[in-house]
Amino acid sequence: MGSRSFLVWAVGAGVYLLAVFHRTSLGVAGPQAQQRFAISPAQLATFVTLQLALYALMQVPAGVLVDRFGPRRVLLASTLTLGIAQICFALVPNYPLALLARGVLGCGDALAYLSVLRLAAGWFPAKRYSMLTALTGLFGVTGNVIATLPMTALLRDYGWTPTFLVAGGLSVAYAALLLKPAAAAPYQGANAVVTAQAAGRGSVGVPEQRRRVLLEVRRAWREPGGRLGFWVHFSTMSGPTTFGVLWGFPYLSQGLGLSSSTSSSLVLVLVVGQLIGSLTVGTLIGRRPSIRTPLAFGVTITCLVSWLTLILWPGGHPPVPVLVVVILALACGGPASMVAFMLARDYNPRHRISTATGLVNTGGFIAIVIEVLAVGLILDIVEPGAAQPSATAFRWAFSAVALLTAWGLFRLTVWWIRVRAAVFAAQAAGKPMPFAMRRHRFDLVQEATAVAEASGDSSAPDVAQ
Repeated sequence: MGSRSFLVWAVGAGVYLLAVFHRTSLGVAGPQAQQRFAISPAQLATFVTLQLALYALMQVPAGVLVDRFGPRRVLLASTLTLGIAQICFALVPNYPLALLARGVLGCGDALAYLSVLRLAAGWFPAKRYSMLTALTGLFGVTGNVIATLPMTALLRDYGWTPTFLVAGGLSVAYAALLLKPAAAAPYQGANAVVTAQAAGRGSVGVPEQRRRVLLEVRRAWREPGGRLGFWVHFSTMSGPTTFGVLWGFPYLSQGLGLSSSTSSSLVLVLVVGQLIGSLTVGTLIGRRPSIRTPLAFGVTITCLVSWLTLILWPGGHPPVPVLVVVILALACGGPASMVAFMLARDYNPRHRISTATGLVNTGGFIAIVIEVLAVGLILDIVEPGAAQPSATAFRWAFSAVALLTAWGLFRLTVWWIRVRAAVFAAQAAGKPMPFAMRRHRFDLVQEATAVAEASGDSSAPDVAQ
């Protein structure tokens, strides 16, 4: 069963690799997209804004589809949707149709990750789930790597249409690996029982199922640990992704005047940094859960300082060594965002973990959508009609990212203190917690009652059992 299980998972993870590749392909193609469709920076930002907004909105429907049709069929739909959307993006002659293609691509992207995680849950025992989640993330990083230097070389040597046609064609061809009917997953039976018990399927009608789903969503949102996870994801993931998925390459190549090869190499530094960070941070927070939130707090501060460095550097043109340090610092944000999912898992009962994880996941993508669009709008306002925004325009635009990161840091701090107060109350009552906490001077234990009321419980937060 071992080799077969890994093969089933690897085929699914390959779809996620393709999804991340397609998602980040505009990271080095932004300037060419502006020229091809004769669009402004704000219109360029709309590509990613629409794509990621639909990704976030599709998270709950994607989970329902996986439950209803199974991960293999949903992954098949995902890779076909991604491929067809990318082929259309290669061929369409105008901006509205290109925007539609990126929106469809975002819907296909949304189907991939949850399906791969369901494969991991169905084909491996629970003790291996964390490892498979980390390995799935590495597949995503690989897709991001392919979307940097190789994508830059293809665009330079072959142009827009052939490059995106090949990218889309690969996804369509990959679908052949998913055509074979799925075998029964060895661990799916137990998972299905838990899911059915939680959702009440088979014993209630559709309206009652919908009511129960909404009730679980509300309970997950009221849980202080889940709310903390939302703000961790909001604060750590958004800025680095905004830089990597769209605005990093234009900033380096247009704003700072660096060559395309140097700019794509610096974007690759971000991706490699995320890869190394994922391996390091994943091991660290797995062994020492008490440092999870402090780590996220420290990384958010580091990201904020990095943005301020780009904004406030004298003359607005940081030297390449400084850029490398700043980009490596930003690269820590993605790995640190894993803390958010661990918080969702630790502070929710088992039947609510998927719902809580979905809510936490929206935090980062909401921030990314706001930041990507804000940067584009500010570039248009500061230098309307400019073919290539200057470093000064980017400094003003990146101020929006810094402000949103600072806001996320503030909210993260508020909910960190509230969660600690709730945990101290639970510990005093002898209730099980993920790990024991030690009081510090900044702890507001008297907030425990307010936190408990906010979570809909009279004593303490729920804990996964």
